[in-house]
Amino acid sequence: MRSEKLTSWIVLVVVFVAGAGFGAGALVLLGPPPPLRPPPGPIEAMHHELALDAPQLGALQEIAQRHRGELDAIAHETQERVRTVLFAIEDELRPRLRTEQIAKLEAWRARRGPAMPPMPMPGPPGPR
Repeated sequence: MRSEKLTSWIVLVVVFVAGAGFGAGALVLLGPPPPLRPPPGPIEAMHHELALDAPQLGALQEIAQRHRGELDAIAHETQERVRTVLFAIEDELRPRLRTEQIAKLEAWRARRGPAMPPMPMPGPPGPR
């Protein structure tokens, strides 16, 4: 009787440990689910969040196109300000750089050239 009870406990513990081990292994192999990412731009976000149908999406694209100039101006102004701050950071870092790093910084600045034109407004392909 005592032997049967001990065997039952051992089997119970083995099954529990095997289940925990299998669960931990599956979690490691499969990993956590990827986080949900928001759509890449404001047009996609509106389309996604509001579940717009095709006519509504077309209207949204037309409205966004009418405001394109305003958005481009904001993007251009912001880009210039960011570029100015980044150059200031590089200038402050320069005294701490080694000679070969200064040469790399200068070459990198030359490759970057003048400020880039504003990026196109994100949105699904279609008439703009």
